Amino acid sequence: MQTIPRTLVALLLSALAAAPAVAKMPGRLGVRAGINLSAFGGEFGDVIEPDQRVAPNIALVYEYPFAPKLSLHTEVGWSSKGGKTEFESTDPFGNSSPIKTEWRFDYLEVPLLMRGRFGSIGTVTPFFELGPAISVTLSGKFEDDPHVIGEQNLKDDMKPIDLGWGAGAGVEFPAGPGHLGIEARYTRGFSDLFDLDNNFSTINQAWTFALSYTR
Repeated sequence: MQTIPRTLVALLLSALAAAPAVAKMPGRLGVRAGINLSAFGGEFGDVIEPDQRVAPNIALVYEYPFAPKLSLHTEVGWSSKGGKTEFESTDPFGNSSPIKTEWRFDYLEVPLLMRGRFGSIGTVTPFFELGPAISVTLSGKFEDDPHVIGEQNLKDDMKPIDLGWGAGAGVEFPAGPGHLGIEARYTRGFSDLFDLDNNFSTINQAWTFALSYTR
């Protein structure tokens, strides 16, 4: 099981320490937690056809209102992406056995989304969002089971920053002194996440399903 990276722990602790000051800021501050369903695309993805990898997505949230119906929604959080495969291998004697592979790409993700709210249904308010996303590389690994290649560290071959975009929708409603949100978001990189010459492109993409609480 993965553990929360030290970078995110430091951010969470810093946010808690700064809470009294942040409470005086305009807009909303909160937290967001959910899961990523990721299977990388690009030329390499077309060849491998990876299955969805399920991984965490945890973030601090800040939202600044530009207008009654339009806000800048930004986050700083841990987003784990990648993909996995499973296939049958047959040895020279005709014996078959399953081989599992997994690619794990961990990022400090900062989406900068414009979020619009255009009316409510009772106490429920739908929202839509769109904008760029900046992903700072934390780690990258490949592993197979059983170990034919073994665990490989991919970080040195990955770009330090993966630029992409995100689009999503959800609903929110009052909960205590704040707002509870339920949302789905799709993110995708603009280009190859690896910094290699003449390789098949590997492009991050993920669906995120999350709950958020802001006040």
